[in-house]
Amino acid sequence: MDRSFRYKKNKFSIYCPDAEEVTLVIDDFDKSWSMKRNARGAWAVTPDIPGQQLHNLSYHYRVRVGRSVRKVVDPMATRLAIVGGEYRSFFQQLYFQHKNNRFSAPPIDKIVIYESHLPALSRHPSAAVTKEIYRGTYLGAAADHVLDHLQHLDVAVEFLPLHYSDRKLGGDWGYYSVLYSAMRDDLAVDKENANMEVMKTIDALHGRGIPVILDVVFNHGAELWVKAWGENVVYRKLDDGGFCHGSGCGATVKTENSHIRKVMIDTLLNLVKQYGFDGFRFDLGALHDKRTMLEIDKRLPKRVYLIAEPWALSGNQWGKQDMSDGFAHTRWAIWNDDFRESARIFAQGYGDYQNRDRLMRSIVGSHVKDGGWALRPQQSINYISCHDGRTLADLVGGNKHRVFLSIFLVLTSQGIPMLGEGSEMLYTKHGHDNSYDRPDLNQLDWDSSTQHRDLVEAVGRLVALRKQLKHFQYKGHLKANDQKSGWWDIDWIYPTGYPHHDNVNAIAYIIRPPRRYQLWRRARHSLIILLNGSHSGVNFQLPEGDWRVIVDGLRFKVNPPGFGVAPNANHHYHLQPGTCAMLAPATLLP
Repeated sequence: MDRSFRYKKNKFSIYCPDAEEVTLVIDDFDKSWSMKRNARGAWAVTPDIPGQQLHNLSYHYRVRVGRSVRKVVDPMATRLAIVGGEYRSFFQQLYFQHKNNRFSAPPIDKIVIYESHLPALSRHPSAAVTKEIYRGTYLGAAADHVLDHLQHLDVAVEFLPLHYSDRKLGGDWGYYSVLYSAMRDDLAVDKENANMEVMKTIDALHGRGIPVILDVVFNHGAELWVKAWGENVVYRKLDDGGFCHGSGCGATVKTENSHIRKVMIDTLLNLVKQYGFDGFRFDLGALHDKRTMLEIDKRLPKRVYLIAEPWALSGNQWGKQDMSDGFAHTRWAIWNDDFRESARIFAQGYGDYQNRDRLMRSIVGSHVKDGGWALRPQQSINYISCHDGRTLADLVGGNKHRVFLSIFLVLTSQGIPMLGEGSEMLYTKHGHDNSYDRPDLNQLDWDSSTQHRDLVEAVGRLVALRKQLKHFQYKGHLKANDQKSGWWDIDWIYPTGYPHHDNVNAIAYIIRPPRRYQLWRRARHSLIILLNGSHSGVNFQLPEGDWRVIVDGLRFKVNPPGFGVAPNANHHYHLQPGTCAMLAPATLLP
C-alpha cells in the first residue's frame, strides 16, 4: 500500500486482497517483477534497480484475478499524469528541505482563516509575479506581494483542494480527487515536480508566519482507489444493494472500511510530516463515519487543525448535534451555517425577529445552553462567504460599508472567524454563485486592493485587535445579564424604543473580558459592540460613563487608543445604516 523511495532500494506494495497474482511493471525498462502476498492481502517486491535510475519513470501493476488480467495504476502514487489518454503513475523522490521547519502554528482559537483558491491569488494580469509562467501556479501563490498581503491580514490560509483531480468532474476548483498522494500538476510550473512546488509554497508561507490548511475531498471520487481495490471496498452501499450518492458528485467513499480508514489517516499524516500542512478542512465531512472522525482526531498531532462541513445531500453519518455529544471532547470544529445564514440576512438588512434571535445565538458561539449545538465557541467556524455561492461584495450589492459590517460581525463573534478570499478588497464574481469551473471569475484583481486600501488596512487592524482582546476568545458559555447577579458576561442592547421599535436588523451588546478579573475590573474593561444591518439609522442607549470609539465602521477606522469620546446626546449613540462600531471605556486602553 505504501511505497517508500530510497536511492538504493525501493520497496513497492499494493493492497489487492482478491488478486491471485500481481506483477510490478516498469514501463520504460519493459521489465517486470513478480510480487509476494502477505496475510493482509498486500503484495510487495523490492526490484534490484538503484533509485536514481527510476526517478520520474512510469510504472504500473498487472493484476490477475482468475482469467482476468488488468492494468492498475498505483493508488498511492506520488506523481500522476495522463499519457495517451490514460493515467500513469511515476516514480518520484519527495525529499524537500524546509527552510522554515521550526514554524509552529498557533492554537486554532488564535487564528483567522482566509479561504482561498490557490491559483486565484496570482492568475489575474494585475498579479505581480516575477515570471509570467508563475501566473496561476503554486509558485505564484508564493509571490512577495501575495505573501505581503496575507501577512498584513495576519491570517491562516485555507486552500481549496490541491490533490490530483479529474479535470472535467473537478473543474477549476478541483473537488474530484482521483487519488490523495499526488498533487495537481496543472498548477505547477514544472509539472514533473508539482509536489515539490507545493512544499516550497508552504515553506514560503510559513516563513511569513502563515499557517496552511488544506481542503480534502475524501467523500467521493477516489477513482484510482476503485480501479485498484474495487467498488465494494471503496464505495458505501445502501440496504437495497445500490451505492450511496450522498455528495451529489458520485458514489460515497466507504470510510468505515478499515483499509480505507487506514489509507486516509496515513495520507493525512504524510501531508503533515512531509508537506508541512497545519490543518485540514473535510469537504462534506458528515459523510465520514464517526469512528473514522474520532480516529483522525486521535492519530493526528494535536497541533493540527481539524475542520469539517457537518452536512451532505443525504446519507449523513453525524451532524451538528454530535459536537455536544460524541465529538464533545475532540478538537473538531465545523462550519456554522446558522451563523452564515443569519449573518447574511442581517448584513443585507432583510431579517425578522426570528433571524435576529438566531444571529444573537450565533454571536455567542451557538452554545447548547442558548439553544444551539456547541459546548465551546472553538467548535464553530464563523463565516458569511466562501468559495460556494456569491462573494461577500456580491451578497451586499457592492456596498463597502456592509462589507466591513459583515467582516466586523465575523471577527467580533465567539468562535473561529473565516473570511472568503478578497472580501477585504471587494472581490466580485459579478453575481455568479457557482464558479467551480470559471477560471475567468476565480481570480483576484489586485488593483482592487489599491483602490480599496482603506478597507484592506482596516481589516488588517481589526484582525490584530481581535487577537489582542480577550473579549472575543471565550472558552465556554457566555452568561447573559439576567438582572439578578453582577456575574454576567454579555448584556444585549436593543435600539431605542424596543420592544415597540420595529428595527430587528440592529443589535448591540456589552461584553466583558473572560472571568479572571474581579467583578469591578471586568466591568471597567467592558466593550460595546454596535451593529446596524438595517436601511435606516438607529439610536442605542449607552451605559453610564464616557466611551471612546475604537472601531468606526462609517469611516473604516480601527485604532485601539480611540478617536476621542463617543459623540452622544443623553448617552444615545447614533449608528448609520449598514455600519458598525466598537466602544471602550474612555479611561482605559482595551
